[in-house]
Order: sequence, then structure tokens, then C-alpha cells
Amino acid sequence: MTGAAPCTTDRRNRVILAVLGVLLTAAGVVALLVGVGLFGDGRADQSVLDPDVRGFAADHGWFWPVVGVGCGLIALLALVWLTQQMRTDRSPGLDVTHDELGDVHLPAAALTDAVADDVAGIAGVEGARAELRGRSEPSLDIAVRVTRGTDVQAVAGKVCGPVLGRARRALGRPDLPAQVNIRPVGVARRRRRVR
Repeated sequence: MTGAAPCTTDRRNRVILAVLGVLLTAAGVVALLVGVGLFGDGRADQSVLDPDVRGFAADHGWFWPVVGVGCGLIALLALVWLTQQMRTDRSPGLDVTHDELGDVHLPAAALTDAVADDVAGIAGVEGARAELRGRSEPSLDIAVRVTRGTDVQAVAGKVCGPVLGRARRALGRPDLPAQVNIRPVGVARRRRRVR
């Protein structure tokens, strides 16, 4: 059992947004300092576009349409990125059986509620939540809050052993991966990945 790394998509988004935020903040600070005359009154009174750029744009009719198309592409990419943020990897459920008699589909809430209730019955557990993630490769995320002074290792053993075992047997998926997050009240999260 090893510590689970944070979701790579979340990490990538945080890095991109942090870099973009730093660059835009730096550009804004520089523009503000130029505007208040820190680099001289001559620069503060200059127009934003250089006269050569204005002349180039005036002499070439294609300049502003190209700028408009570029801005439209940037807006489209931002919209695609935004729609990606709306997606979730939560699974609506699992197909338990698929044979000539028909299909049996288990809604995710039926499984996650049963697992959360099972975990909540362990001594020292203050609260539990379970989520089924992934559509093609489902996995189970179990978040557990325990009271202070509770033996976290014992709770982890019960969650990773009997509770997870019952869930896997009920689904007929002995290899269902799970991530167990145990957090004593008032303490940072500890994560365990169970295979």
C-alpha cells in the first residue's frame, strides 16, 4: 500500500493557473508602474501601441482580422478547458452481470451508501463517505473521519480488509481498486491506496 499521488489533471490545472496568474500579475504590475510614471513621465504618457505597430496595422488590412481570429481561438481553447473542468470522473454505476438473461446494473449510490454505512459502523469512526470513480476502470474512494485518540491503523485495517472485501465480493470484482483517505478530526489527511 503506497501513498496515492494527487490527480494529475488537478495538478496540471493548478500549475497552469499558477504560472498564468504569476505572468498576468507581473504584466499588470509593470503596466501600473509605467502608468504612474515610475519609469519616467515620457513613458507614462505614451500610447499603448507603438507608432510603428499602428502604422503597420493601418497599412495592412489583414492585421486586425488575424488578431480577431487569434483571440477567437484563445477564447475557444479557454471554453474547451472550462468544459473539461465541468466533467467528473464519478461513475454512475457498475454493470454487475451481463449474460443471456439480461444485464444487472448497480447504481453508484447503492454501493457507496452501503460502503459508507459499513465504515461508519467501525468503532472510532465519526463519519465516512464513499465515491465510485472512473467509467471504464472503476475504483472506489473512501474518505473516513475518525475521532481523536482512535487507532488509525486499526481502522485502516478494517476498512481495507473486511469492508472492502465485502464490497468486492458483492460486486464480483475481487480486483476493484480503492483509495482510502483517513483523517483524524483536526489532522491533515492520510491516504492509502489499496489494490
